[in-house]
This record gives sequence, structure tokens and C-alpha cells, in this order.
Amino acid sequence: MPLPIKHLAATLLYALPSVALAYGAIVFFAVDPKLAALGGLIACLLGAEAHAAISRGIERKAVRKELQELTSLAAGLSRDLDDAADKIVELEERFERETAERMERIFSEIRVVESLVKRLAETREFSGAVVAAAQPATIEASRPALELASPAPDSDVPPPKPEKRLEDMNDSELLETIRRSLETNRVDLYLQPVVSLPQRKVLYYEGLSRLRTDKGELIMPRDYMRVAEPAGMMPTVDNILLFRCIQVVRKLAQRNSKAGVFCNISAFSLLDEDFFPQFIDYMQHNTDLAQHLIFEFSQMTVNGAGPVERASLEALAALGFRFSMDQVTNLRFDVAALHDRNFRYVKVSAATMLEGRHTAGDIHAADLKELLRRNGIQLIVDKVETEREVVDVLDLDVELGQGFLFGEPRPVRESVLKDEPTRTEISIAAD
Repeated sequence: MPLPIKHLAATLLYALPSVALAYGAIVFFAVDPKLAALGGLIACLLGAEAHAAISRGIERKAVRKELQELTSLAAGLSRDLDDAADKIVELEERFERETAERMERIFSEIRVVESLVKRLAETREFSGAVVAAAQPATIEASRPALELASPAPDSDVPPPKPEKRLEDMNDSELLETIRRSLETNRVDLYLQPVVSLPQRKVLYYEGLSRLRTDKGELIMPRDYMRVAEPAGMMPTVDNILLFRCIQVVRKLAQRNSKAGVFCNISAFSLLDEDFFPQFIDYMQHNTDLAQHLIFEFSQMTVNGAGPVERASLEALAALGFRFSMDQVTNLRFDVAALHDRNFRYVKVSAATMLEGRHTAGDIHAADLKELLRRNGIQLIVDKVETEREVVDVLDLDVELGQGFLFGEPRPVRESVLKDEPTRTEISIAAD
């Protein structure tokens, strides 16, 4: 009922009885009309006062209720403001922390890149010395002809030299080609899958480096390692491969992929006093990569590790990174010692597992998988190239395989290295 109607009804409740009281006093008791009217008016005023008192009480109760609601609402708003302020402070602290971490990561990368640039300059000087030592007589003998054929003294542009094919290059020319490939960033990352057996589901990738000449001809590891190792260029190749693998690992992590990447490191990088400490510092700010990145070393490097190499491995292991041993030429190794040094994978070729000649002290191929498993190490049989080898390997209860039969090494797409989105995991490697 609307409020005015309520007040009208209440007024009638005391006004009508007051009129009736005055009229009854005149008719039934012969009271003077003036006195009767005065009595009726007094009764009406008393009713009006009672009405006003009751109305004020109701209004005070309603106002009190509204004040309580407003107080409750104000308290809720105050709590929300406090929560918002706390969240703003938390976001500011998180932003500052993440910004500091990112800046530190960038500075770490810059320090490593500076090391690479310095190394390239050193290898350039070394390769120049090699070329100069290899061809002094030729230069002296051909100087008159060179002076006749050389451009005018005021010309700063040397005549272009056609690049030879790899098979036609001598060691000094190949070394110069490798140096130019490194300086111009013509180092490609190839990925080869490691699959589960017998399902053949991709669980890991192995990162492999390939260099390219000016004409785009691939320089395989067997070609460049022969001359790059004596020239001290292998750490530079390894370093570039490491950062390319890290880019792929980050892309896999963004996709919530559980696939890991094996990244080869040579003994030269472990001994590198300039690069490796900076690399350790960089990895300290990227320990999240430990779930996906596995560092791989040859059996020769593992067996020949000295105090410096062991200290480098211990520094990586302390950050949570796991290791793999590949290029296994014999099955004579201490499995427990490998586990203690944080080796969690061992790669043995199919030929060594199936046809290798075992000497005294070697672990028998049929017992290798179980022995490794008991020590927390997984066996991967690589260089699997025929279906017959798959059958024989499965007879040895091997669960992981790698080889051309399961997938050839394929170059990583540029979109991955540039952090551009791709649709599926298989698209990491170019078709």
C-alpha cells in the first residue's frame, strides 16, 4: 500500500472517533457544544501526536536499516579497495621481478654473444696466420703478376673470388669458409627425432649443427670438425648450437610439450675458460630449461674428462640439467658412476648392440638395458636404419630408438627461431 494512503487511513482512525466523541457528548450528555468540540479536538490532537510518534519510530527504524546497509556496503568497498591495493602492489613487485629477470637474462645473452664475437675475431686471426704460413712461397712468386693484375691504387674493392666446391678446397680454404659461415651466422640447426618403441612416438629430438657456404652448400660435421678443432672454432660452433637448441626448447615449453632436446657439447667447450663460466651464469637464470634440455657428450669426452671438465659437468648438474653419453664405441663403462654424475641417457648404435665384438669387461648387450634401468638411466639405440634392426633391438627390450628409419635430420623452421607461432609440434622441423 502506498505511504500517503497509509497515513490517510491512520488519520481517519483517530479523526472519526474524535468527531463521534464530540457529537455523542452533545446528543447524549447535553454537553455544551463548545466544550464538546474542544474535547473532540483534544482527542484528535492526541491521536495526531500518537500518529506522528509512531511514524517517526518507523522512519528511524528504516533510516537505521539503511545506515546499516550503507555501512556494510562501505565496509565491503573498503575491503575491495584493500584487496585491489594489495593486488596492485603484488603486480608491481611481480613486474619488477620479472623485468629484472628478463634484463639479467638479456645481459647474460649479451655477455655470451660478446664472447662469441671475441672468439670469432681470434679464430679470424688464427685462420689468417694459417693461410699466411701455408702459402708464403706462392705469394712471393706471384707478386709481380698480382701487381700487374691488381686494381688501381685508388680502388678499395678487391676483385671477387669465385668460391670453390668443398671437395676442391684445401684445409686453409675450408677453414676460411668455415670462419665466414660463422661470422655471417650461416649455422643451421637440424632436428632428428628420438622415438618410443614399438609405438614410434616422438619423445625427444637431437639437435645437429650444419654450416652453409656462401653458395648454400652444406658443410657436414665430418668435414668441418677436422679443421675447426685444431683452429679452436669448435667452441663457437657448439655455442651457436646451444642457443639454437634453447630457442627450440622455449618454443616446446610454450606449447606445454614434454619433448626434450639433446644438445651436443664438445670437450673444447667444457675447457673454454671464457665462454663456459658465462654460459653457466646464463643457465642459472634459465633453470626452467632443465626439464627439456639434455646435454650430450661423447664417450671419449666422458672417459677423458679431467678436473676442469668434471667441474663444468658438476656446475651444470647442480642446476638440474641432465646428461647423455653418445658415440659409444665399447660397452665397458661404470654405470653407477655415470648416474652419480647426473647422466640419465646412454646412446648406443644398433651395430654396436647387435654386431659389436665384446671383450673381457664389456657389458653384454642383452644385459645393458636392465643394468642401466636399475641405475636410473635410459638406453637409446641410435643409427637404426632397417626394419630388421628394429626387430632385433626389440628383442633386447629396448624402448627408445633413433635413426634414419624413424626420421632424417630436418632443418628447424625460421618461424621457430624468430618466436613466430606455428600450429603443430611436427612443424618445428621443415618438411
